[in-house]
Amino acid sequence: MEYRVYAEDPSRKFLPSIGFLKKYKEPNVDDPERRVRIDTGVEEGSEISMYYDPMISKLITWGKDREESMRILDKAFDEYVIQGVTHNIEFGKSILASEDYWTGNYSTAFIPENYPDGFKGDELE
Repeated sequence: MEYRVYAEDPSRKFLPSIGFLKKYKEPNVDDPERRVRIDTGVEEGSEISMYYDPMISKLITWGKDREESMRILDKAFDEYVIQGVTHNIEFGKSILASEDYWTGNYSTAFIPENYPDGFKGDELE
C-alpha cells in the first residue's frame, strides 16, 4: 500500500499548507519485519513552499495480504510526528477506519460518497 503524506488541509478541501517542519519524525523503518518504507525529500526544519508540490513523503507498507498491509499502514500513521504545517495523516486514519475501504467496496467516488459534507476531522491521540 502507498499513502502520500501531504502538507494539506483535508478539512479545507485539501488546500496546501505552507511553512516549516518544526518537528518531523517518521515511522521506524529499521526493522525489516515491520515492512515499512518511507520515500521523502524533507527533514525537520525543511520549508514547505507555495512554489512546489506540498508532498512530505510516500509511506509504503506491504504484508502477506491487503489487510496486513492496512494494519501496518495504520500503525505507521500513529508513529508520524509532523508539526508546523497541517497534514493529511488524520484523513488517512479516517480512510482506514472506513468499512467500505476495508472491504474493498469503493471507487473513485470514495471521498464524495464517504465525506459528503467534506472531511471534518477526527481527534488524533
